[in-house]
Amino acid sequence: MAETMDERWRHERELVLSEYGTWRLTADEDAPVAAEVGTLETLLRLKAEQQDSPDPGRWTEELATQLLTEVVPRSVVQPRERAMDMVPTLGRFFTYLAETGRWDQESMSVTEGPAMLDALEFATLEAADDPSRRSFSTNVLGHGMGLGVDLEDDEQLAGYMHWYNTLPDDERVELSDTGRLTEPSVPFDLESSMLAARADHRSVGSWPWFLPAPDEGDGLALGELPPGGDEEIYADNDFVRRAEAILRLVAEKGPRVTGTGALGRADSAALLAELGLPTAVRTMWERPELAGPWITLLDGGWLDIDAGRAHRETGPVPYVPQETDGERFVEFGHAVLTAALFGRDARDSEDGGFRGMPDTIAALLTACEPSGLVLHEAMSEDPDAPQVPVDPSTGQWDREELSRFVAVERDLVDLAEIGILEQDGRRFTGSEAVMVALVALIKDQGDPHDQDDSDDDGDGDGGWPDVVSRNPDA
Repeated sequence: MAETMDERWRHERELVLSEYGTWRLTADEDAPVAAEVGTLETLLRLKAEQQDSPDPGRWTEELATQLLTEVVPRSVVQPRERAMDMVPTLGRFFTYLAETGRWDQESMSVTEGPAMLDALEFATLEAADDPSRRSFSTNVLGHGMGLGVDLEDDEQLAGYMHWYNTLPDDERVELSDTGRLTEPSVPFDLESSMLAARADHRSVGSWPWFLPAPDEGDGLALGELPPGGDEEIYADNDFVRRAEAILRLVAEKGPRVTGTGALGRADSAALLAELGLPTAVRTMWERPELAGPWITLLDGGWLDIDAGRAHRETGPVPYVPQETDGERFVEFGHAVLTAALFGRDARDSEDGGFRGMPDTIAALLTACEPSGLVLHEAMSEDPDAPQVPVDPSTGQWDREELSRFVAVERDLVDLAEIGILEQDGRRFTGSEAVMVALVALIKDQGDPHDQDDSDDDGDGDGGWPDVVSRNPDA
């Protein structure tokens, strides 16, 4: 498998750091090389990941200033003495880059580097000491380090986080905002906190931690929700509108398709223009607004490709425009939305399927409530936002729980991109039309003829979160 650009730069960074260590020891065999390489590894990684500047040899005054006074304070928990060492270490690294020919030509001149760093030294320390420059987590963890907690010790970190979680809300806010808490209502004692953390093995439970608790929502009716009613909820759904536009184009033109089975560039641009979307397109597969409904129409039998051309078929429910027959249009809308969800559920995640099942079902149920779903960032600095659970065995953020969040977030964004959901910032909203299709998917997943023998919680639902039980009649 070909190496990605990110992997190439990561390997380049590792090579440069290794060479720097050798270069540094050659000049001074007593130099604290391990500490310097650790500092440089952190700086180069942050420069690549947060400043989109992966080249270890490219340095401008703007890059260095932002890195040392903005990116590092909000990202790195470190003692003050290490913050004091950052600028001198970076200065030696600049010298190494110049002497070894690795200084990038698009950087500032080599002679400007030392003077620029001298001017940054005070600003770097000032930023490191300013809690408003730091993030929620760096303030909280920095306070723990000040209390003597070894953040590399899993048990100590678990104990500290257990103590933090016992604080009243106002004290947690104060600590996350300022990095200080002079008179906590619960005094911190490392040994007792570690003992409490070991004893506290709270289960996260089947309901995803990043969603509002089931009893906090507006309530859902998960019983029979037959398609019908308001035609406009289908006419207003972007996914249905895009599927309609594709079917009309195919019926009128019988267009040629590419070798990968996609519409050509001109037809894709015409559809995007008709839908009021930006028309820049190299291949239809890069535009989920078209690729999503196109795949569903092929899966569902509304389209067929033969001899290099796309042809319209009847499908399980024929397409009928709303103005011709509203009731039959609703039937088509329900069928195409249901086919989209079923198709994604049937595919592997690598092939465009859902990544976060069964948690995605729970998220969709919440999004289909009247108020929608606000999916806070996983590492949100908002103290009222759900926080990533701590793994009691390590005292660090639970990676599996973080992975649950990332998978569901990706699923929701995908559904918004193809038009099934609406997205406004971090808020996802699904209409009644989406809810009807979702209930069909839940019922299909609950069909014992379609399930394997896995049922983790023994309730006969094949391992789904306890979402259907929110309505006793479901």
